[in-house]
Amino acid sequence: MLKRLQNRLRIFLIVVFMAIVTLILCFSFHSIRQAQQTADITYIQRIASLIIYQLEADSSEPETLLADYESEMHVYSLLTDEDGSVLFRSAPVTRTGPDTLWKTAEKSMSARTTDGILGSPAVTEQSGYMEISGDNGDHYLAICASILTKSQKLLSLILFYEEPSAGSLLAEQAPAYCAIWLLAFAGILIVSRFLLRRAFAPTEQVLEGQKDFIAAASHELKSPLAVIMANAEAIQDAGETSPQVRESLGIIDAECTRMSGLIRDMLLLAASDADQWTLQKTLTDVDTLLITLFEAYEPVCLKKNIRLKLELDEKSYPPLFTDQERVFQILSIFLDNAVYYSPENSSIEIKTRQTARELIFLVADHGSGIAEEDKPFIFDRFYCADKSRTDKSHFGLGLSIAKELSGILSGKVWFEDTPGGGATFFLSLPLGQPPA
Repeated sequence: MLKRLQNRLRIFLIVVFMAIVTLILCFSFHSIRQAQQTADITYIQRIASLIIYQLEADSSEPETLLADYESEMHVYSLLTDEDGSVLFRSAPVTRTGPDTLWKTAEKSMSARTTDGILGSPAVTEQSGYMEISGDNGDHYLAICASILTKSQKLLSLILFYEEPSAGSLLAEQAPAYCAIWLLAFAGILIVSRFLLRRAFAPTEQVLEGQKDFIAAASHELKSPLAVIMANAEAIQDAGETSPQVRESLGIIDAECTRMSGLIRDMLLLAASDADQWTLQKTLTDVDTLLITLFEAYEPVCLKKNIRLKLELDEKSYPPLFTDQERVFQILSIFLDNAVYYSPENSSIEIKTRQTARELIFLVADHGSGIAEEDKPFIFDRFYCADKSRTDKSHFGLGLSIAKELSGILSGKVWFEDTPGGGATFFLSLPLGQPPA
């Protein structure tokens, strides 16, 4: 139980820490993305200023100038004269066709001219940058300018620069981010393991001491208990005792039997805690198991005037490779509880269900059922619905033992309310053949 808690805490710490690391990496990528966009804007503005300056000074060979910027700086351009004739047009290989980009930029440029931003033909003017989205998720920065050359020619210029996509930027950062994430994961894995071991060490020592004490005390109590029972039986067999003495001997015998059952249960749980339970798995005949269980508890039910019903499947049961004695023990615990909590003239049913992967055993009673406040704790050790402990026949260990046994059999136990009143306990076991 403590190991399960430790593992859950470790998983929780790792998940929380790695979620924080992931958020930090996402924030870092967002910051890098913002910085990249700012750098791209600065880049296109500087290139635009340089191109405009060179075209103002010498516009005799604009094609050569703009072609050089296209090949070396990846800045694409459209240059027209005052009559609208195209002097130079880039033909970039972009995800959105160049014609679509030019038209979008020209519309933006026309809007800016109408608004008076580029409205004076007598001087060189440069617009601010524009962000243009393509048809396929691509994005571009564009700058429009009206250029008045030294020879008094008026030129119109549109410059484009394709922004790197978030995917390409992420691909560049991915190796570093993956390395950081993996190092953080390895670090928290090691640190959490070390810290939790240190934190749980005192508790584990205390629990180990308790387990050793329970196991040792249970073993030590067996011998004097056997001696007491043997001597009490010898006195009874002598037949020379008064009725009062015989009554006292009967009480001693009953209490010793009760104590013997408690010691047996404590030894079972001590073996479970120490992982010392052994299994003897064989191919189990389910029909035989259920019939034996029915025959063992039918006389007990008859004494309380309870009807015990066994419902066997008409089809043959599939192979069940398990420890038959342990399965019988779990079902006996269910039946002990069912008999105890069932009133006279009621019934108890033993049933089965089958799925593709498991066989489910059911023990249903029609007694008082389980109170809502008791349901979360019904499989806890030493938990007893009778808070006063006036009932001396139950120690609150049976169902916890059933849960431990089902775990080592790779099965599970649970309960549900029986329709009409009472409780139904379930045991599911995996189907399968023995290993070759």
